[in-house]
Amino acid sequence: MLFAVDIGNSNVVAVVFDGDRILVQWRIASDVRRTGDEYTSIILTLARDAGIDVRNIENAIISSVVPALIGPFVIVCQHLCGKNPFVMRSSLALSGDLPVKLPENSSHEMGTDLLCNAVAAWKLFGGKANIAVDFGTALTLTVTDSAGIIRGLTISPGLGTAVKALATNTAQLPFVPLEAPASSLGSTTKEAIQAGVVLGYKGLVEYLVANIKEDLFKVSGDRPSDVKVVATGGLNSVLKPLTDAFTNVDKNLTIKGLKAVFDIMSGRENK
Repeated sequence: MLFAVDIGNSNVVAVVFDGDRILVQWRIASDVRRTGDEYTSIILTLARDAGIDVRNIENAIISSVVPALIGPFVIVCQHLCGKNPFVMRSSLALSGDLPVKLPENSSHEMGTDLLCNAVAAWKLFGGKANIAVDFGTALTLTVTDSAGIIRGLTISPGLGTAVKALATNTAQLPFVPLEAPASSLGSTTKEAIQAGVVLGYKGLVEYLVANIKEDLFKVSGDRPSDVKVVATGGLNSVLKPLTDAFTNVDKNLTIKGLKAVFDIMSGRENK
């Protein structure tokens, strides 16, 4: 079994794999105040409740965009499988070890979660040019051409981040559920915010996808009609019913990419 951990700004997604099959998945709040022992206690309790025998966990891998939580989860992995985990680094995007990579002259340090998305999308679409759209704390679009070169990405505030910013930084605007309103003509404050954020982000995503396809054609020759688009992240379901911009939707894209990276890197180490 493999214990895979994707540490994001808002949540930690922890998964136990049995081969390629996800046995169980947990979503825990990211909290830099918690120690490794505290997170271990949480994971052990969740595993016991799920009927998972942690003694069968042989290896672990971590991807994190929160540096302060890497140490605590290294401790978690040590407790679970008795050895240090493989910790993903942004330098893997330049190493040539993975099926996708940044251009050799790139100075960009890519988030390991986005690198996982790129690897998983490449595998999902069988090596075709693609865009991985991740609806997380930030809304990101990661772009890979048909040669496996990561050509770039876009970063915007996520839907939840936008709603939180409105409620936090204004005196009279409330938190509202992220649901599509019946009309773009918001007749209440709630509907007005939903129209602005949900429908506005629909337009944002569709415009970026269309624009990226055109720009990708200029640099790689990949035809826009050949570029696949996969959506992931906790809030992808908000826009999924409203747009046909996505070829596929996979809520587990990042964690599947993390598993693929582990398989690749452990295979190289064993050669």
